[in-house]
Amino acid sequence: MRDATALTEPAGSPPAAAPSEPGALPAGKQTSRKTYWETREYVFAAMIAAALLVVASVVIPFTLPLRIPGLANAVNGLFGSFFVVIGLARLRRPGSLILITGIYSLICLMVSPIIFGFVLCGGLFGEVVCSLLFRGYRGKIAPVAGAVLYEMGMFPAAMLLSFFFLPDRYSGIAWWVFIVAEAAIFCTSLAGAMAGLKVAKELSMAGKLRLEK
Repeated sequence: MRDATALTEPAGSPPAAAPSEPGALPAGKQTSRKTYWETREYVFAAMIAAALLVVASVVIPFTLPLRIPGLANAVNGLFGSFFVVIGLARLRRPGSLILITGIYSLICLMVSPIIFGFVLCGGLFGEVVCSLLFRGYRGKIAPVAGAVLYEMGMFPAAMLLSFFFLPDRYSGIAWWVFIVAEAAIFCTSLAGAMAGLKVAKELSMAGKLRLEK
């Protein structure tokens, strides 16, 4: 006798599909590989970089003519670290700082290769340290540390590049002046970073800032 199932199937019908194994994807469904950074994350990083450019465009013209070592960095660090922390608090992933500062440095390259150099050096310095210590920017300490290290790392790089390209600009200045300048940058950037962390938390609670996983 023929099988009962075969008697009920119309002639010429295709054979029934075999039952899928546990965990198997449905037939015809294609998997999509998620990239490390999504488009919205690139856009957000570019917005933070634009905010850093606006801050520097306002601060530097007022402070740089005074020729006080570290003054421009200290004032810029107060506002720059504010935006950097907001960016790191949202993106969170390893590489977030170099993503933001990399975009920012490329914008600065159109202005001056010296600015491009010390911005990129500051971003690399902060990224390397935070990657080794925190493996990302989750929590409260890592974003603040990344922003402060970025601001503090730019100053020595800026001095080295200035000595190389403009050797007469800071000639005759005592070495302790640079230590005082670095301490001032630490204080101002820390204050700005803490303010940025608080604002990021308030925006997240209000649903205005989406924190990435």
